[in-house]
Amino acid sequence: GDERQQQHQVIIGPSTSVTMVKRKEDRSDWVAVAPEFSNSNDHRHRDDNLAAPPIKPATSAYQFYQRENSQLIHAELSSASPGQKVDVGTLTREVSSRWQALTSEEREKYEKMAEEDRFRFRSESHKRDVEIMERRERLRKERETLILEDGE
Repeated sequence: GDERQQQHQVIIGPSTSVTMVKRKEDRSDWVAVAPEFSNSNDHRHRDDNLAAPPIKPATSAYQFYQRENSQLIHAELSSASPGQKVDVGTLTREVSSRWQALTSEEREKYEKMAEEDRFRFRSESHKRDVEIMERRERLRKERETLILEDGE
């Protein structure tokens, strides 16, 4: 085959150097195979039957509070200073300070929503993990069958 070489200049001393030649492995007969599993977050190029869709992460109690109250707080801030735009930083600080001022009884509703969403996330994650393990086992058995048939 085509033997490719890589040369490296190795410096031994102040005025002495040696050129080393390293032969590259011949890979001309290798076959490209698409990866079965990948840690890439790019789901667009995956084969639909290989990848499970990403699971929406659990939402925190604060996020539920923020979703429910941001528009109301924005309206209050806008009416307090008419003609001026309310910037995102101001709105976020106000939502955060109001969240921190809530009593535990007032937070309970949002904590319950967050707990239910954590349960949903864990359930979906577990279900997907089981599906992936079952699929890997099925593919392993298919490969074993192919190897056995090939070896006969």
